[in-house]
Amino acid sequence: MMISRNISQSYAHVWCIALAGVFFMVNCSHARGERSQMPSGPKGPGRFGAYYAKLEYDSAWDKPWRVGEHPDVVVRFDAGGHKFVFWRGTSFIPCWVTDTDIWYTNEFVERRGHQSPNTDGCCEPISDKQCRFSHVRIIENNDARVVVHWRYAPVDVGYNQPFIDPATGWSDWVDEYYTIYPDAIGVRKITAHTSRPDLWMEWQEAIVLHQPGRRPEDNIELGAVSVANMQGQSKTYYWTKRGAPKFGEPKDGNIQRINLKAKAAPFTVVSPPAGEGSMITPYEGHAPISKFQWWNHWPVSQDASDGTTAKSAEKPSCSSLSHIALFKPKLWKDYARGEKWRTKIMLHGMTEKKAADLIPLAKSWLRAPDLVVEGEAFVSEGYDPTERAFQLINKKDGSPGKLRVRIAGDEERPIINPAFVIKNWGESHAALMLDGAKVKQGEKFRFGHRRTLEGSDLIVWLKVESTRRMAVSIIPVK
Repeated sequence: MMISRNISQSYAHVWCIALAGVFFMVNCSHARGERSQMPSGPKGPGRFGAYYAKLEYDSAWDKPWRVGEHPDVVVRFDAGGHKFVFWRGTSFIPCWVTDTDIWYTNEFVERRGHQSPNTDGCCEPISDKQCRFSHVRIIENNDARVVVHWRYAPVDVGYNQPFIDPATGWSDWVDEYYTIYPDAIGVRKITAHTSRPDLWMEWQEAIVLHQPGRRPEDNIELGAVSVANMQGQSKTYYWTKRGAPKFGEPKDGNIQRINLKAKAAPFTVVSPPAGEGSMITPYEGHAPISKFQWWNHWPVSQDASDGTTAKSAEKPSCSSLSHIALFKPKLWKDYARGEKWRTKIMLHGMTEKKAADLIPLAKSWLRAPDLVVEGEAFVSEGYDPTERAFQLINKKDGSPGKLRVRIAGDEERPIINPAFVIKNWGESHAALMLDGAKVKQGEKFRFGHRRTLEGSDLIVWLKVESTRRMAVSIIPVK
């Protein structure tokens, strides 16, 4: 026993020396500024699509995770170095990542813990440090578009779920579907399932994530948020030593651009409040050593923490800039609702345009032009804003003929990069004619198939902008 204890003590001594060496090397690397960076996959453009991956951050952080080889999802784009990332280190909260490695998210559904008898503080997926309730999966993945489903439960830092139904045992759950096209523009469809849809919910908050070694000022322009309305008015708001300014203009602003230090920056569009007041408001206050709010309890951190103010740039951190309809939730109208659920939608993506220049895009989504089908082989189901796509049905199941449609674009209802979902198309490929001219498959014309239990649908995406009538022909190719 004595010999064994001595051997154990010797091994323990060796391990202490080894660990001390590791900590010394880590500390030295941090002193040199060689901090681990939040991972988002390969740099630069890549073939458009969604990819399962295992994004590694730091060996000490990675080791405890009990996951397989494909827990994370990265969406890449042919043009631009930006990506859309669902990573465990953010609790799978999806983030746009710029070419300069700045992360941004439009938040999630958040509940107030004090309104439920068994929870405290904020109930949100940020608190789900181990992703016990947060999960991501790829639903569609083809050349024309990607659909990713993120499901999660808002929890407090003790993993307690709010608003438990005593009759069923179910608490709050949220389904978010992200339909994304090759132009790095997509729709976020958010459905919150809850026993208390009448109580406070937050659906959007503009949050910038900072890599270790970066302060908010390194990533965010002082003119951090630009707001525009559908009438063409816009204003950029500047942060000062007092933090965020008051927002108020333009009236009925429903478009915002987050001005990051990158080539392309994130934007959001929601339905306008129609004369009912301002719906985009600032996140007030600031950190002691920054013009912006600054916390480091999320991302990456595994501590049971909430609202921890950053005192340095040593750790990954985040800053909140604005909200949509936080104080006046009725301004952002529900897309749909039921007795125990509510759904909202937003257009979002990456852009090099100014906020006011996004108005035609907003119109094309909020006021989609009329589409008329020629002939009787196909029927139109109208425009679906949750998918940013025109919906059609092939009446000859799986045996399509030539589809001819006319889209009535104009200044108020422009055509911008339209998509088409043609149900029951079958396995045929497709050729395209625009106003009688053939368009080659590639940058301006992409298609893919969505295979379901019932058959195969065709997804078509076009890179085209027009404010006049347009004739579109989609021709089956065996």
